[in-house]
Amino acid sequence: MKKSLIFMMAAITKLNKSMVWIIGTIILLMSLLLTVDVILRYFFNSPTSWAFSLATWGTGLLGFALGGYTLVIDQHVRVDLYFEKFSERTKSIVDMISAFFLFLIAGSLFWFGLGYVIHYYQIGATMTGGLAMPLWVAWLIVPLGGLLIGLQGLVKFINDLFIIFTGEKIYDYDIEEGA
Repeated sequence: MKKSLIFMMAAITKLNKSMVWIIGTIILLMSLLLTVDVILRYFFNSPTSWAFSLATWGTGLLGFALGGYTLVIDQHVRVDLYFEKFSERTKSIVDMISAFFLFLIAGSLFWFGLGYVIHYYQIGATMTGGLAMPLWVAWLIVPLGGLLIGLQGLVKFINDLFIIFTGEKIYDYDIEEGA
């Protein structure tokens, strides 16, 4: 049981860590396309019609897809002034209390985001502007982001439980095979 739990936790963490490379590659490609748009706009007076939609979609993608990674590297928002002075067990207790809100937010993003995805898919809506992409594809980042945050929150929650009861982590994010 413990081995399969550690395997699941490692898989979720590796998925969230891989999002940095996936999103980084997408951001690089979007930056190149937006650079082309700027050159076309200011030097040839011929802007593209899709640049604004691409930039807006990319910003949303960045925000939603990297939430789980932020939990992995422990860089989410909190008041470190007091938190850093706590013992590991006390930190875990505080994290478990705040996990309620994390799961509430992640669940809301997943549930309501999925509702929008299904709705836009059913009505066949497309993005306005030059990027005529189906709107459900753009909205897919909301439930996927909620899922990634929720899964990584689950990994953190399980670790916190083990710290409270045993004093040790069951799985250490930093010590991964091949990482």
